[in-house]
Parts: sequence; structure tokens; C-alpha cells
Amino acid sequence: MDANSNWILESGTTWLSLALVGVTLLASTWLWRRYANGVEAVAPALKTDSFTTFRLVSKTAVSYNTRIFRFALTSPNQQLGLPPGRHIVIRARVPDAEEPILRPYTPISKPDTCGYFELLVKIYPAPNGRMGRYLDSLVPGRDAAEVRGPSGSFTYRPNMVAELGMIAGGTGITPMWQLIQVILGDASDRTRIKLIFANVKAEDILLRSEIDAIAAQYPDRFARFYVLNEPPADWKMGTGFVTTEHIRDFIGLPAENKLVLLCGPPPMNKAMREHLEGLGYDKSAIFRF
Repeated sequence: MDANSNWILESGTTWLSLALVGVTLLASTWLWRRYANGVEAVAPALKTDSFTTFRLVSKTAVSYNTRIFRFALTSPNQQLGLPPGRHIVIRARVPDAEEPILRPYTPISKPDTCGYFELLVKIYPAPNGRMGRYLDSLVPGRDAAEVRGPSGSFTYRPNMVAELGMIAGGTGITPMWQLIQVILGDASDRTRIKLIFANVKAEDILLRSEIDAIAAQYPDRFARFYVLNEPPADWKMGTGFVTTEHIRDFIGLPAENKLVLLCGPPPMNKAMREHLEGLGYDKSAIFRF
């Protein structure tokens, strides 16, 4: 065998060794990602182009007309796959509708929750609230809902603004609560949050114990102000409807690197936008879910 033959043989052996090392590294990386922390990683549950069926596993009453619905994902290690600020769409076939009805919902469970997701839904009497009544008719352990997502145009990034104002009404608290959990749960995110939450009565304040607890835990980063149409006698926060003065005194005037989010009934959203613009907020500093 001549020198050239030896070089070819040695080169071939070297390249084969390198290839084997490369394959081993790729396999190791894949296994690490698949079994990071001893838990097998699973692809997110949501699909943007089709509906996926998720079984209802529990239904919990949190007020006289509001429930928390928990739906199971395919695997206990699976996440829903919903970025902060986005929502899902539920499709339902109800007897009094010719076509399936579609409604958006924001889960109240954290985006990184594994194995399930939870929806906070208010049940309205007929003829309104067909989706809520449909969900309330589902039997845990037997029935399922059809879900698609993520949907929506708002994308949250850590520290994208210095201050985030939030004005919510009723179940409009759900996208706010999702973001509150994500932002305050990230030690590297220094965003300050101020929430105005409007309701009719004190018993209508959804997630109140959770909101109060997180306000006590992060006093320098989160503050809340409740406004009630029908307050109790000893009420010390806002009364009536949310006014320009409430916004000015609690959320404050416009500032650089500040954004205000809105989520409530359409008339409320319209009024809040008018209040904010009257205070000098630019349209680009206001986002409605």
C-alpha cells in the first residue's frame, strides 16, 4: 500500500470518527432536550390550523354565576403552548345555532402549566352567553371541548415597557391575570403593573384572593384598585364607574415606555379609551384585548 493509500485510509477513518462523534452529540442533545430534568418533553398541545379536543376533568363554582373549568392535555408533561398575551378559541355546536359558535378565552392557568389548562367563565342566562351555558352543560370525565390557538395580536416580551397599566371589567380580568402571573414570576422582568378592576358588587370581584395575595407579595411591582357600582358601606376604594379621575390618580398620566391594556365589555372599553385619550395617551399606548 502506497503513501496515498495510507492517507486515504487514515482520512476516511478520521472522518468516520468525527461523524460518529457528531451523531453521538446530536443524539445526546436530543435525549437531553427530550428528558430534561428527568421529564420527557412533549410538543405543545395547541394547533393554529385545526381544533384539538380536550376532555373536561373538573368544574368548580367560584361564585353564584362563575365557574373554573379544568381541561386535561394529552400528557401530564405537556404544556398548552399559549404565549403570554394570546388567547384560545373554543368551538361549540349548540342546538339553537345553525353554525358552530366560536368564542375567545384566556386561560387563568400559567402558560408553563403542565398537564391541564383552566378557564374562568361567567354563566349568563338565556338568550345571552350560549358558550358559557354550553361549557356549563359539559360533564367532567365524559365531555370535551374543541380548542384552537394561539390567537390574538398582542405579544408580551419581558421588560418591553417600564410600566403596564391595566383596566379590566368582569371576566376581562383573565388576560390581565395571565400577564400578571408571568411578569411577576420572572425575576428578570422589572415591569411595574397597576390594575384597575371594575365590578358591580364586592362578591363579583373574580380572583380577588389571588390578586390581593400577589399584591402583598410584590408591593413594589404590583398595585390594584377595585371600583364597584354597588359598594358595601365600609368600602374604601373606587365607586361608580371607572372615571378619568380614577385613571389619572391610580395609573397616572402618559409617560415614555408606558402601555395601558383594556379588557371588558365593549361599552366599557370605548369609555376607557376616551378617558385615556382625554388624559393625553396616544393610540399606540393603548391596547384592547
